[in-house]
Amino acid sequence: MEHPNHILIVDDVQENIHLLGIMLQKRGFVVTSCMSGADALEKVGIQLPDLILLDISMPEMDGFEVTRRLKSSAITRDIPIIFLTAFTDKKRIVEGFELGGVDYITKPYNAPELFARLRTHLELKHTKDLLLQRNQELQEANEKLHQLNTDKDELLGIVAHDLKSPLSAIRGIADALVNDTTLPVQDIKEFNQTILDTSDRMFSLIAELLNANAIERGGVVFTKRPVSVGETMRQIVQQYGKQAETKAISFNLVIESGAIAYTDDFALYQICDNFVSNALKYSPAEKAIAVRVTTNSYNTNGQAAHQVVRVEVQDQGPGLSEEDQMKLFGKFMRLSARPTGGEHSTGLGLSIVKKLAEAMGARIGCQSALGSGATFFLEIPCATAEQVAEMSVEA
Repeated sequence: MEHPNHILIVDDVQENIHLLGIMLQKRGFVVTSCMSGADALEKVGIQLPDLILLDISMPEMDGFEVTRRLKSSAITRDIPIIFLTAFTDKKRIVEGFELGGVDYITKPYNAPELFARLRTHLELKHTKDLLLQRNQELQEANEKLHQLNTDKDELLGIVAHDLKSPLSAIRGIADALVNDTTLPVQDIKEFNQTILDTSDRMFSLIAELLNANAIERGGVVFTKRPVSVGETMRQIVQQYGKQAETKAISFNLVIESGAIAYTDDFALYQICDNFVSNALKYSPAEKAIAVRVTTNSYNTNGQAAHQVVRVEVQDQGPGLSEEDQMKLFGKFMRLSARPTGGEHSTGLGLSIVKKLAEAMGARIGCQSALGSGATFFLEIPCATAEQVAEMSVEA
């Protein structure tokens, strides 16, 4: 047998166990044994056998009581039980079947009969297990198909809403530019800017849809290395400088020196960029956004301290209701809070960063209360001294 079947023999007579054990081992079975019902329940709790050969007549706990207890548990109820008995009393045998036994063998044992019955019930169990596995796989596939179909419907709704409207606007502007030769230069300039801004929004939506699809298909490859998280945050804040100026928003940076994470720098940038972008979108004018980069240690279950770099981006926006927080990282979710400057939101960004964070072994979350702003955080494993040293040598 490629994978030997495991047989548990339960009998209070050592000679019976010895005889059966030799017979089974010669046929390639893996055999364990015990001499009481209590020991049998303990052994089954440690390792599930493929089949149990169970003596009916045992002191303290007989085979029928052992069977009752095994069949009362979802974990053990599907183990085939063949009773070993010297009885020929049909009522006793029927009682065993009613409790869940699959067969019985009378003593003294007839080897050909014993192995024929063993083979039959092991094959039945294997077939049943295979059917259960296939059924589980089909159920998971159906659930995945259902989710994909739901995602498709939501995607079509977004495309219809978020692409059709701007395309109609671009078409109207283009028609005016082509057919109205009397348009002032300033109007033409404003129309062109509107086309540019609207196109950027559409490209942003398409890029986010492609990113979400790539992550779900496992098409994103991560390359981890030591990364200065503080430097990454400085670059992102600088990038949004002009956008912040238009809303008179300031950044307050608190960056701990030496905060080096071991992560994928591109994924880190995308996540932190999303945090800062959202903070700007949802912050009212003339407010401040706090950006913090620190290192923290966690002790879990007595294990050695776990070092992480923690990024926090805190805004002074409207905050999030409990309902919004529950659906915050879901795909295509639109929150009740709206951008304060008419900025565009696809509802995909946070679901993407959540998947990125999980894929790179980081923890992401949000702390917020309605009316009190929101703090988004990311915790990434710190780079070890060895990893930093290796990076320095390669450089």
